[in-house]
Order: sequence, then structure tokens, then C-alpha cells
Amino acid sequence: MVLLVLALVPIMALVGQWTWNSVQLYGDWRTQKDRADASNRAGPTVAIAFFALQEERRLSAAALADPAAYRKQLRAQRVRTDAAVKSVDALPDHGWKAPDDIRGVVAELDKELRKLPGYRAGVDGRNASQRQTFDHYTVLVSQHLKVFDTLANVGVPDINRYVTPAMDGYSALEMISREDAYFTRASVTGHLSGADRGQLAGWMGVQHFIYDSKVVPLLPDDEAERYRRLMGGSAWKAKSSVEQGVLGDPAGGTFTDRFPAELADDWRDSGQQVITKLRDLDTAYGKRLTALTGEEVDAMQRRLLISSVSNAVAVILVVLITMWSIRMLRRRISALRTAALDLQTRLPDVVDRMRQGETVDVDAELPEIRHGGDELGQLGQALNLARHTALETTVTQVGQFRGFERLLQRIARRTQLLIGLQMKKLTELERRHDDPEVLEGLFDLDHLTARLRRYEENLVILGGGQPQRRWRKPVLLLDVLRSAQSEVQNYRRIHIEVESHVWLSERAVGLVIHMLAELMENAVGFSRPPTPVEVYAARVGRGLAVEIEDRGVGMDAEQYEEINRMMAEPPRVDAMSRAEDVRLGLYVVSRLAQGLDIQVELRPSAFGGTRAVVLIPDELVVADDPGQPGAAPEAAVSSWPPPDPVSSGPYEAAPTSRRPHPTEALADPVSEAVGAHHPPAEPETVALRMAPMRPAPTGAQPRSASTGTVKPLPRRVRQASLVDELRSPDAAARGRTDDVRAWTPRPTPSRSGATIGAFQRQSRMARRSSLTTGHDQGSDGTPPSGTRFPTEDGPR
Repeated sequence: MVLLVLALVPIMALVGQWTWNSVQLYGDWRTQKDRADASNRAGPTVAIAFFALQEERRLSAAALADPAAYRKQLRAQRVRTDAAVKSVDALPDHGWKAPDDIRGVVAELDKELRKLPGYRAGVDGRNASQRQTFDHYTVLVSQHLKVFDTLANVGVPDINRYVTPAMDGYSALEMISREDAYFTRASVTGHLSGADRGQLAGWMGVQHFIYDSKVVPLLPDDEAERYRRLMGGSAWKAKSSVEQGVLGDPAGGTFTDRFPAELADDWRDSGQQVITKLRDLDTAYGKRLTALTGEEVDAMQRRLLISSVSNAVAVILVVLITMWSIRMLRRRISALRTAALDLQTRLPDVVDRMRQGETVDVDAELPEIRHGGDELGQLGQALNLARHTALETTVTQVGQFRGFERLLQRIARRTQLLIGLQMKKLTELERRHDDPEVLEGLFDLDHLTARLRRYEENLVILGGGQPQRRWRKPVLLLDVLRSAQSEVQNYRRIHIEVESHVWLSERAVGLVIHMLAELMENAVGFSRPPTPVEVYAARVGRGLAVEIEDRGVGMDAEQYEEINRMMAEPPRVDAMSRAEDVRLGLYVVSRLAQGLDIQVELRPSAFGGTRAVVLIPDELVVADDPGQPGAAPEAAVSSWPPPDPVSSGPYEAAPTSRRPHPTEALADPVSEAVGAHHPPAEPETVALRMAPMRPAPTGAQPRSASTGTVKPLPRRVRQASLVDELRSPDAAARGRTDDVRAWTPRPTPSRSGATIGAFQRQSRMARRSSLTTGHDQGSDGTPPSGTRFPTEDGPR
């Protein structure tokens, strides 16, 4: 389509130009032909009337001076003038196709000629003076000169330069005709006044200037030669002698009104002869101009035909060549497009296979495009270069990304080892101290360490791995919710309500705890204290639904739609790294939910906040009592890196050497896999403990739907997370008093302390950098209540 448009545009422009030029040439030819025809028809007629009026003006002046002598001549001249005027009046008739300007001046001339009978009546009745009669006829003659000027403009530059001297010749002839009228009247009366002499002097100067400067120099050589012969003849010299005699000084030195008879005789012999010859010359030159105009018009017609035909042939050739070129180009471009689409279709598959570590023969999978050496061939070569560059870039990026994932997992696993050691040290300190203030500080540190472990698990998930905490037996849903609650900083604000006595499948316990902890911390962090966060769990038709509802400020509809779309289709880590709004917590939730086929949706809450709905499918829910009330998480490992040699969760197995609390749930801790430094624990009855939690207010304690009673939070059991080899043999016999004895902990390696310190510093720097987008933060580095924006500490 684009090629068709590109071809049609110049073709249409060429056709338009051809049409415009043809129309323009035709219009010019039509205008010039009409003007030429009008000039050829009107010119001779107007010239005859022009000469006739000049002669009638001379005889009218003589008849006013001597009616008896010139009446017969005047009557004969009037007949000739009437015939010429009638021809002028008849010009607009008989379908005369003249331009508007020519029609206008001819109509104005006809209007002036209608006054001629009145002028004649004044002469016949002797009611008009000599001056009035002269002026009346002069006006009529001047109107003819206007018609000559209009007819001379034929619109052809080569003709106009020949027409100009002809028009000037008519003006000079008018000056001589006026002299003739004055001299004829003076010869009858024998008088010539001083005013008449002054008028004659002006006309003589004008006619000499016109002939010497405007007529003879501009005429063609042959025509100019005729005028020179006339001006060098005896008649012209006699005319000039009379003019000098009229203007020269008299013998007495003063002018008189007497016009000598000899001057009158000389003028009668020479003046009339000069005027007759000038009229013949002007008439002959006018006929020559008519012939030249006709030739020029015919030449324009020939040019019009040649130009139109040649342009039409050129347009046809251009159209044929263009259509042939378009067809060829479209065929070749279609081939390039097919090759490019094939490359686009096969390249993502090749890239995915390369991301998965498969060895791919790129040249065989993506062959090069070959299309000659012209411009389209160069385009094919450019596509080959783009293909090569894209493959090289993809290979580099795939290697970098996979290396980054492995590096991220290594760092996270090693940091998890240090966190496990830190939790072990905290557990030892908690067993050896009974001071409430010291225990409170240790519990807070233990709680923060548990949260830090979850953040490290986020790094493992971002690196493509899975958390190490795993279970081999189903766990009660209430215990799962309590576990997630224990990993939240402000856990006292979370209210848990469970309607069904259901169990969660062992393969989903760790991931669901992590996912719910992220959503709970998000709800607590983005709602204003001390508003509660309601957690409600119940069986539904398609599985198990867990709703987490806060009372924060909520989000816009577009944000809900974007987040829910991310929950349905989690993006890759490299895509998240390029996003301006990085929601790492929500990304982790989406990755975990995708792995278990769990549906997560965020909706607006009736309180103005956000409600997160987690739908756990039926295959992950165990409705019947599996025989054990719970399973305590142990440190588990994935394929690599090496496992954590210490416990990695807030839930640790504790031996029942002492009498457990009535509200503690019993479990059978069996780790799926352990490291070389952590031998498997013997199966025994244990208690589920929550490391960082203290007795919570009544509003924060979970309610059991099966019993209707309120259970207090589990209590920590000393040495519960240690294997038998590390426990003190007589710990139960010595009782609590022995726990407060002096105990010197083993010094922690400086490398481990430096690693933990570096990790804490980097975490603070990351939080500060993520909070520099314009949002406020609290003094402890956590977002203030009621504020929703993405940080590394929360999903949103």
C-alpha cells in the first residue's frame, strides 16, 4: 500500500502538471487568439473612423470660417465618417468574441460617437465656436487612441514590442492632424493668434519627439527606412518650413495675428501630402502587425499540440514504468517480509531454548537472508546484521542473567547460613537469661532475624530458587496463619479467624507461609496504626480462601488492574529490573502463587483499604485429620547451594522433656534433607514455638473456629531447635535456676559478623534508594502508616 501511494503521488502530480500546463497553454492560446481576432476585426475599422474624424475636424473648422467654400466638402466627408462610425457601432454584433477590456473601450467609443450629430448641428447652425468644435472632435479622436492602446495588447511579448511604435505613430499623426486643422482655419481667416501659435509649438515639439525617439528607432529596419525617406523628402521639408515660418520671428521683430497666404499655400501642398503618406504607412504597418500576430497565434497552437501530446506520452510511459517497478518491488519486499516474519517467529523460541541452557545451532535454526546486492539486498544484509547482533546480545544477556541468578542464590544462601547461626546464638542467649528486659531485647532481635531470613528467601526466589523450609506432613491452617503472622513486625495488629478445621498439604506449607507473610506485612505497613488487619480463612467451593483486609488508603483502579495482571502472569526478573515501579514483594507473591497454582487477587476494601484474596486449590487442602496436628519446619535444602547447618525458621522442634503448654500444638519434625553439619533429628513429640512473640493482646490472638475458644500464642521452649548432641544432658534436672548461670558464648568469627554487617548496611542503602522517589519514611526506615509505594520491605 505504501509503495502504491508512493507511486501514485508522483503519477498524480505528473498528470496534474500535464493537465495544468495543457490548460494553461490552451488558455493563453485562446486568449491571444481572441484578442488577435478582435484586433484584426476592430483595428482597421477603428483606424478608418479615426482618419475620417480627423478630416471632418479640419473641414468643420474651415466651414465655420467660410461656410460657402467648404460646405460641399464637409457634407461629403460626413458621409464617409458616418460609414466608418456605422462599422464601429456594428462591432459588438454578429457574435463578436472579444475580451472584456476590448468590449469596454469599444462600447465607450460608441457612446462618444453618439454625440457626433450634436456637434455637427452646432457647426451647421454656427452655434459652436472654433474652440468648442475643435475640442469636441479632439475628444472623439482621443477615444479612438484609447481603443488603439487596448487593441495593441495582444499578450505576446514578441508582438508587443512591434505594436508600441505603431501606437506612438498614431499619436504623432494626431499632433500633425491638429496642426492641419489650425493651419486650414488660419488659411481661410488669414489670422493666427498668439495662443494658437503657442498651441502649435507644443504639438510640433511632441510630434518631432515621438518620431525621432519612439517610432523610427523601434520600428523594424524596413519600416524605419520608409519613415526616414518620408522625413527626408520635399513634402516633409516644406511642412517643416511652414512650421518654422509660423514660429519664427517676423521682420519687424514682433508677432502679428496675420497668417501669410504663401504659408497657407505651402501647407496646403505639403501638409496634406505628409498626412496622407503617414496614414498609408500606419495602415501598412498595421496590416503587417496583424499578419505577425496571426503567425504567433498559430505557432502557439502548434506548441500547445506538441506539448500536450509529448506530455501525455511521457505520463503514459511513467505510469507503465512505475507500475512495473512497484510490482517488482512488492514481490521482493514481500519476500523480505516473509523472511523477517519467519525470523521474528523463530527467534524467541531459539532464545528461550538458549535461556534454558540448550545448545542451539544458530545458523541452522536462523538462516541468513539473501536478496541480491542492490538497495533491497542491502536491506537483507542489514537484517542479517540485526539478526547477528540480536543473537550475540541475547547470548550475552542470557549468560549474564543466568550468572546473576546463580550469584544471587549463592549470596542469599550464604547469608541464610549466617542468619541461621545468628538465630542459634539468640536461642542460646534466650535459654541462659531470665531477665525480662534482656529477654525482650533478645526476642525483638530474634523477630527481626526471622524477618531478615524471609527477605533472604525473597532473594532466593528472585534468583529462580525455592525457600529451604519444607514440611513432610500436613500442617493445621491455623498454625500456618500464625507462622505467617509471627514474621510480621507489628503482628499484634493482625486478627486471625478460621472457620474450618482444615490442614494444608506439606508441599505448600512453607511457600504459603512466605506468601501470606508478605501480604500481611504489606497490609500492616500500609494501614495507619492502630487499625487492625483482619485475616479470615474458610473453605469455599474451589478450595480454601484466605482474605487479608486492611484499612489503609487503598489504590487506584488502574493499580489494582496492573497488580492483578502481574499476579496472573509474573514477569521475568530482567523485566522487573527495567520497570520504573518495582514491587518486589508482590513479584515474590506472584512467583510463589504461580508455582502452586494459587490465585491471588487484590480488591478495594469496604473500609477504604485493600483486600487480598488468596484462593488455595483443593489439591493443596487436607480436610481430614492426618493423624498429626502439625509438622514443625526443619532446615531443608534444594539441589544447591549447600544446606544451612542450623535451623532457618521461627518454628523449631523442641523436645518434650518438660511439660508443654496446654495450647502448644504437637508435631513430628522430620527434615526432608539435612547437611553434613546437621544430622537428622529423631522422631519425637515436639512443641511448635514462635521465637519472637510475646503474649499478645486479646484482639491479636487467633480464634479457633472449631472450639470457639481463644488460644494464646505458643511459647518458646529452651533448646528446642538443637539436636541431641548439642543439648545439655542435665538441663531438665537442673531446672530453670541453672539457666541463669554465667555462660560465655563462643566468639563469632569476624568474617560472619562482617558479612551480617555488610548485609544490613546494603539493606538500609537499598531501602533508602527505593524511598528517594518522593515518599516519606519513618525514623526506623519503614514506610509510615497509610502510605502505599513499592519498597523491598513490602509487596506494594
